[in-house]
Amino acid sequence: MTTRVVRLERLAPEELDDYLARGWFRIGQTLMTCRVVLFDGVLRTALWTRLPLAGHRFRRSSRKLLSRNRRRFRIEFHDHVRLDEAHESLYQRYRAVARGERSPSLEDFLYGDADPLGLFDTHEVSLMDGDRLVAFSWFDLGQDSSQSLMGVYEPELSAHSLGFTTMLLEIEYSMARGMDWFYPGYVLPGEPAMDYKLRVGDVQFRDADHGRWRPWGEVEGYELSEVRLRRALREVASALSLSGIRVVLRLYPMFEAPAWHEQLSSCLDAPLILVCEPRPLARRQLLITYDLETQVYEIVRCARASAVAVTHDGDVGRPIELWLVEEQLGSASEPAEVAEEVSRLRR
Repeated sequence: MTTRVVRLERLAPEELDDYLARGWFRIGQTLMTCRVVLFDGVLRTALWTRLPLAGHRFRRSSRKLLSRNRRRFRIEFHDHVRLDEAHESLYQRYRAVARGERSPSLEDFLYGDADPLGLFDTHEVSLMDGDRLVAFSWFDLGQDSSQSLMGVYEPELSAHSLGFTTMLLEIEYSMARGMDWFYPGYVLPGEPAMDYKLRVGDVQFRDADHGRWRPWGEVEGYELSEVRLRRALREVASALSLSGIRVVLRLYPMFEAPAWHEQLSSCLDAPLILVCEPRPLARRQLLITYDLETQVYEIVRCARASAVAVTHDGDVGRPIELWLVEEQLGSASEPAEVAEEVSRLRR
């Protein structure tokens, strides 16, 4: 499973530190971790990042930005988030221009479908232009760590880098509190939309394969999860081709659904799949997936289902395709073994 979600009833500050150190992140009232994400229709590797705060000093460009915006705007810190019309209105203007999927409202961002449980110690930093709110960001505090949740800014003032400014202010605040680590979230190699997080300083990335943090300078020699996933499935496709079995590599956009929705737990959780002897109108298909953590191929028989996404406001959205796992037919660690098993199943 490339995406995992945990729902907690209570969370101590030191427990949040532990989750963050293991590459988890807050979404609503849950904690999640993932290997890959679908961003603007493209499958990307999610590399979780963190900034060591001991001895950290901002780069000259960041210091100049902070100095300039301190003169231009008034900075306010709050030990709680504020859900009011000014914040929601600003968020909706920002959401209209921001890339990627965004929660429909700030309340939905904070709580999702859950009740406000008070699991997280969430703080806010705001930038004011006179009496006008022009930017804010929210961040959680643990015992020794802080995580940046979101940054919102006035689109017409994008030249002032207000979103990056509030992240720098979060780091300053965390350092003043004696925190050891600051977690900006994930970056997506090959997609520059998240690269601003790399500008905060000498960040580390989490090597999910070995469960450790490494300097960002080592990322060039690191095989990304999405690359490894494609390579593993293409190796199987080649082995199947030698056995005379035709396959098609497909992206499966709904791979995160089982992690987030209990009623969809029987659905496939693989972002990339090999469809064996694809038949466009067939309801059932033989599929092959690859698990990055166990490094095992799975052969499954799935049934195609269709559904319609419904927004939080009750509006009917676009139709979506789901694959329901009907039967686990076998597993193997080598492409040749997969080809042999699929050949046997087709006899």
